[in-house]
Order: sequence, then structure tokens, then C-alpha cells
Amino acid sequence: MYVAHGDVRARVADVDHMGCEPAWLLSEAHIAELRERMSRWPDAGSYRREASSQGDTVYLTAADSTGMMVSFIQSNYFDFGSGLVVPGTGISLHSRAACFSLDPRHPNMVGGGKRPFHTLCPAFVTAGGRPVMSFGVMGGHMQPQGHVQTFLRVCAHNQNPQAACDAPRWHVTPDGAVLLERGFPEAVYGELERRGHRVQRMDYGDPVFGGGQLVLSLPSGYCAASDPRKDGQAAAL
Repeated sequence: MYVAHGDVRARVADVDHMGCEPAWLLSEAHIAELRERMSRWPDAGSYRREASSQGDTVYLTAADSTGMMVSFIQSNYFDFGSGLVVPGTGISLHSRAACFSLDPRHPNMVGGGKRPFHTLCPAFVTAGGRPVMSFGVMGGHMQPQGHVQTFLRVCAHNQNPQAACDAPRWHVTPDGAVLLERGFPEAVYGELERRGHRVQRMDYGDPVFGGGQLVLSLPSGYCAASDPRKDGQAAAL
């Protein structure tokens, strides 16, 4: 995950300004190159999470009796967004332009008419053209990591959405440390350390592990879940 994040930060930008095709990032040749780099971990200090206010991102998902599902995420980014409000609407504009780069050689260099790099990624699963699961895990660069873990628990290990939400999570930090929420078997900690990873044990429910909601389509109706790590609920109307 550390290698993947580094690749994303170096290459991903507004699609009209990227130096490569998005599909190439998922090509077998490029993945093989990343795989070869996986053993080269940074020699960095311990991860220290900076204090931040809670609740800057909201995720919701909804499904109706016809099978239609919606995956939606909203975030003004830091503090109260840009501080600008659209006159007459009460809508506060976000500050995602802070995610642009000032490096003139970077594809994500700030510029007019460009969309900045960001971490917002509401998730959606389909099979045979039909919606199967609508879900999202909030939490900055934890989002794709949370999505992978939640998706695999539901779709590969057949856990129900609430069990998948409740389960302990791992989080690879930008400097390569592996944070493990309490609840993993003791052997997991030992094996990761044996392989050279810098592992830190964290309390269950720490905000660094994000928070999500899920709706899974069943043969008859839905199964919904809300993450215990932050405010939220699953409700039927």
C-alpha cells in the first residue's frame, strides 16, 4: 500500500494533464514493476498522527425498492472549506485546491480549469450490470485502504456488512508504518515485524481507521451497516 500510494501521488492528476493513461496504472507490466519495489521500505521515524477536528467528511448511501442504489460522499476539506459561501444558497465551497502541487514538473501542478488530486472515492460494486453493494469508508488516504478491506470481507469472505464494518483494520501511513487496530491475532503482529515492517498497535476505534457505511443487495431486500468508529446509523423507511 505504501508503494501504491507513492505511485498515486507521483502520477495522478486531472486526467487531461496526466503523463500516462489511467489504464496503464493498472496494467500487468506496471503492477509487476510496483511489486518488485515492495521490499524497499523507507527508513523513517514513528508515525505521529496530528490532532484534527472530527466530522469534516460525510458519507451516505441509499437504496430503494426498485434496486436503485446511490453512493455519495461530501467533504469541505480542512476547517470550513474555502470560507467562501455561494450567495443566497448557504453552500460553503470546499478547499480541495490545497491538494494541488506547486512543483511545475508535477502533473498535479496548480492551474486554471484543472481538477486537483483528492482522496474522495465513494465506492460501488456491480455484477452483470446490476448494483450489488454501495459503500464508502471516510478518512483521507485511509479511504482506498478501507475500501479494499471492507470489500474483501463482504465479497470474498462472505461477512455481513456490519461484521465487515466492525472488524479491526490496518492502515499504512504515508511514511510506510503499518498501524494495526487492536483485535488482530497476535501472530499477525509478529509476522509483519519479522518481514521488516514497522508495526504500531492502536486502540480500536481510533479515527485514523476511518468510518464507513454499507448497503448490500440481497435476493430479497437489503442488509445495511454503519461503522461504530464514528457517528452514523443504518435506517429503513
